Amino acid sequence: MSEDLFLSGRVIRRSLPEFTGSPPTDAPRLRRLHLDRGDLAQIHDSDEGMRYIAWLELRSGRIRGNHYHTRKHEILYLATGGLELVVGDIVTGERAVVRLRVGDWVSIEPGVAHAVRVLEPGQAIEFSPQPFDPSDIVRFLVAEQDEGRGE
Repeated sequence: MSEDLFLSGRVIRRSLPEFTGSPPTDAPRLRRLHLDRGDLAQIHDSDEGMRYIAWLELRSGRIRGNHYHTRKHEILYLATGGLELVVGDIVTGERAVVRLRVGDWVSIEPGVAHAVRVLEPGQAIEFSPQPFDPSDIVRFLVAEQDEGRGE
């Protein structure tokens, strides 16, 4: 599984390894399986429970987010489509653009502003060990619609 760190490790992107058919016994727990009966993405396998799960429709040319959370640790899995995740440290002002492709999983720590810029329509799953709390959303402009693209 390849892994890239952004903002001093406060944002982690992992590309889940892909296997066709049954994976080897030493395969990582998080993975994508291409099976005759359909694909399966194993995106969470841990003793840590999840208290929030959401499905996102990603529409081209749209931005979602432009906020940060003070308590919520957010994880996003890209099932279809393509996007850029713009992240920013609210204290230092450091920014990064994280390009995600199908099968990528990204972890965003509390205090990291984030916005999703949709490049290709698709679908994603967002999950968190913390429950959704609307009072934990702090608006913070980190990406604008007409900004340039790239990593």
